[in-house]
Amino acid sequence: MTSELHVLMVDDEFDLLEIVASLLETEGFQVSVYDDPRSAVAAVCDGLTPDLVMLDFRMPWLNGSETLKQMRGCGLTAPAVLVSAMASLAAESAAAGFDDALSKPFEIDELARLLRRLPSVTRAPGPGMA
Repeated sequence: MTSELHVLMVDDEFDLLEIVASLLETEGFQVSVYDDPRSAVAAVCDGLTPDLVMLDFRMPWLNGSETLKQMRGCGLTAPAVLVSAMASLAAESAAAGFDDALSKPFEIDELARLLRRLPSVTRAPGPGMA
């Protein structure tokens, strides 16, 4: 496994995408961001193979569950994390096919703990995520 793991983030809140992507890149992750779930699905169907997918639930065109289902249909096997401000959805994430959930707003240490919990996303975190 390469030391630079690839995280695919899909959220219609572009400001949030930029902030979290910047933090992850600082820690040595490669990050792809999409603010349109349809474009993210197309990228996965065209061969994008992330090590982790982070999906918002409420987005225009496709919600997080629909987006994940379509990505899985294109062969995605990476763990998927539901990122949502809706606490009830985070609690039901496993039933929707997600491996874990993160409630918005979240702190960077919460994200670091989540990354360490996911089996295929094991790596030594950088100094900011220890």
